[in-house]
Amino acid sequence: MIMDRWPLFLLIAVVVLFPVVSSSYFVTRLAVVLSINAIMVVGMTLLTRYAGVFSMGQAAFFAIGAYVSGVLTVHLHLNPWLAMAIGGLASVFAAYLFCAPFLRLRAIMLAIATLGLATVIFIVAKNLDDITGGVAGMPDIPYLSIGSYTLGKDWQIFYLCGAFLIFFSFLSDNVGRTRLGRAYHAIRSNETAAMASGIDVQRNMRNIFCFAALLASIAGSLLAHFITFISPESFRPEVGLTLLIVVIVGGANIWAGLLTTVILMGFSEASRGFQDLSTGLYALLLMVIFFVFPDGLSSVLFNVASAARRAGSLYLQPQPLPGADRPRPREEGRIVEVHGVSMYYGGTAALSDVSFSVDSGTICGIIGPNGAGKTTLLNVINGYLAPATGKVLFRGRDVTLKAPHEMARLGVGRTFQLINLFSGMTVIENVMVGCHLKGKSGIFESGLRFARARREEHDIWNTAAQSLATLGLMGRAYDIVDSLSFGEQRLVELARALAMGPDLLFLDEPAAGLNSAEAKRLGLTLRAVRGKGVTIMLVEHNMSLVMSVSDKVCVLDFGRLIACGTPEAVCADEEVIKAYLGPQEAKSAS
Repeated sequence: MIMDRWPLFLLIAVVVLFPVVSSSYFVTRLAVVLSINAIMVVGMTLLTRYAGVFSMGQAAFFAIGAYVSGVLTVHLHLNPWLAMAIGGLASVFAAYLFCAPFLRLRAIMLAIATLGLATVIFIVAKNLDDITGGVAGMPDIPYLSIGSYTLGKDWQIFYLCGAFLIFFSFLSDNVGRTRLGRAYHAIRSNETAAMASGIDVQRNMRNIFCFAALLASIAGSLLAHFITFISPESFRPEVGLTLLIVVIVGGANIWAGLLTTVILMGFSEASRGFQDLSTGLYALLLMVIFFVFPDGLSSVLFNVASAARRAGSLYLQPQPLPGADRPRPREEGRIVEVHGVSMYYGGTAALSDVSFSVDSGTICGIIGPNGAGKTTLLNVINGYLAPATGKVLFRGRDVTLKAPHEMARLGVGRTFQLINLFSGMTVIENVMVGCHLKGKSGIFESGLRFARARREEHDIWNTAAQSLATLGLMGRAYDIVDSLSFGEQRLVELARALAMGPDLLFLDEPAAGLNSAEAKRLGLTLRAVRGKGVTIMLVEHNMSLVMSVSDKVCVLDFGRLIACGTPEAVCADEEVIKAYLGPQEAKSAS
């Protein structure tokens, strides 16, 4: 673990030694500006490269922090530290208000919306002459001080900014290694699967957006008390675009982002003397970096699989969880009830007045020809689709309009017809995302590595490792999931669903891509899972598998439920034979 911390130790060494070895006034002031920008980059790395939120609005929160600090200290003579805190709260509040209408947007649309926010704040700062000083700016902002000790020299401000940078870098790097960092990566990689794992996408995106806004606000306040003068020109909307470029070039790693800040912004500042040539050189440098490192500097400097393997080595081998091998008390009655559910795509009925129930602790197979509505049925029960008519009950509770992450909290796990894994993450990290609900630590608790956060991380790793071991995949735990075969990826998705510890498990064609031996092992696994009290709803075309493990089989044809009963009864049903099985398949399945 110490080896993984070398970038932090290097940052501490640079911050401590830089003022000692630097005798240049220009270089020291440049270092202060870079450290202030680096604080914003730290927050934006979590926001953009982890969660996939493309924001160009950080200039807005940068400006809010600076102007709130400036106005409160110049006009109201408040203590600068108190003014900085109020500025941080104001930025978080503004970010929270912005999240409600806009954070459901994605990619370029969200980037444009955040750019609009930065533009509004810039215009307000230019036109509120009596408060902000307008285009003339606001002078006489006081220096920060600690007691009677005024931080008025450049090297003193550098140490202060460096301390903030070290703290937030340490905190954010830790967050990236925990369930929250995995949740952000999962959201960016595959939002559908993230929701199935119990991740509240909007809440997590809102929290990280507000965290990034807080860091931008603190950076703005530090800038205001460093140069003691602010004007709208320092907070132009283009600032957000520059930060976004830095974060994208850095990649999904805090330390690579900081290195990129030094390279790109340092180059930009140092080449200002070239005037018009500066922009061209900057653009040329960007093109070279994008061409040489298309996935960012982090892909070259930091190996994801190696880092995960070193983190996992802390826990050695998975330990049996207390009570994990004991079957759950057998529930009586129905766990799922579907009443008169219909679903339409345009004028086509994907489901037509479907009604059935599933008893607790059983396996219910759902079969039918392609396009029969099997996956649509799972999506309706799971909360991905709202039915046109009818309702769904889970343990007697109406869950028709529940979102997928809410269903996961109720105890529903899921795999998908098309493989939904988190690209770029290791196998065990993919499975650990399925354990997201086993932890409760927030950003600061996880980032500061409090005892509860460390315990949660250990338990999550242990649960994921147990799930992989059950399916014979522990040997591939630290491989990037994209490198696995199709069949192995199927099993990883199943391992992730099992790691959730669900009461009800939806499996959508889990045997697809498996050979006969693997399918047979899958059947044994499903029986073992059922033996622990887990209810399974299985959509599958492998009739041998379905009929050998199912307690009940439901048959859909063109959205209609045409049969529901024991495997033997279904295989003998004339309508099922005609619509789907055929005489030969019915005979072999039975």
